[in-house]
Amino acid sequence: MYWWTGTGYIVVKRGRHLVGKPEKPKSNTLERICILLLLLFTGFVLLNSSFFYISEVTVTGNKSLTPEEITKAAGIPIGENIFRINLRDAAARVKAIPAVKDVRLARRLPARVAIMLTEREAVALVSGRDGFYGLDEGGVCIRKVNAADPLPILTGVGIAPLPGGDLTTEGFRTAVLVLKSLDGDLISGLAEIHITPLRSVEAYTTEGVKICFGRPEELAEKGKMLCGILKEVEDRKVVYIDLSVTKRPVVKFAGQGVHESADNAPVNAAGGPLSGSDAGGTVSVVP
Repeated sequence: MYWWTGTGYIVVKRGRHLVGKPEKPKSNTLERICILLLLLFTGFVLLNSSFFYISEVTVTGNKSLTPEEITKAAGIPIGENIFRINLRDAAARVKAIPAVKDVRLARRLPARVAIMLTEREAVALVSGRDGFYGLDEGGVCIRKVNAADPLPILTGVGIAPLPGGDLTTEGFRTAVLVLKSLDGDLISGLAEIHITPLRSVEAYTTEGVKICFGRPEELAEKGKMLCGILKEVEDRKVVYIDLSVTKRPVVKFAGQGVHESADNAPVNAAGGPLSGSDAGGTVSVVP
């Protein structure tokens, strides 16, 4: 006979009371074995079924790189089981391409692998030991390019490394800041940006106009001012524009002398502001 006391069972047997522990439910060993076998069978099917053999590798986000270049670097064979490939290793192989900034791989069941990447974009050209190389704004060398590429050439910033390497000189960082201060149309009209040994900035347009930025200070303001000046004098032959002193920009026209203004307006060769017959309108300069 059993009697529950709240802390255990009392077993009454031949006049003696024995205290026993609560009985534990027996584990269902058979159920656990079945679950384990089911998991093993499922894994076997996933890893060996032809239903999951890779039939396609797609690439998105590429611009200069071809899908063939990317899939070759990834090393994902067509016909391999989609669960057997190591996506992390494949991504690392693609990321090793200098032109690739970021990449992500994903399985698209049942039989497709998607490669999604972001390419680096060259902002300028820098001379290397055997030609010109395109570098992104972080200084990463992307690839060797033709000197006829429309991007501006940076000089006085050091020698370009081989593709995949970094250029981290102060001169390069300064040149990038200058580029960021200019709008796209203005950048497309630049042929060169030069950093002098004294760390002042000079630029040359594709038409041969020299632009003196002076010290790399107030670049955003100088960029806006330069844009306004070029719009006003686009129909005249300009030799150079000096923005070294932001409040007193100077413009020199071909065949004329150099004059400075006393305020923040560019001047012409006669010492007056660029307005009326000189530039066809008032030059707008952001003070």
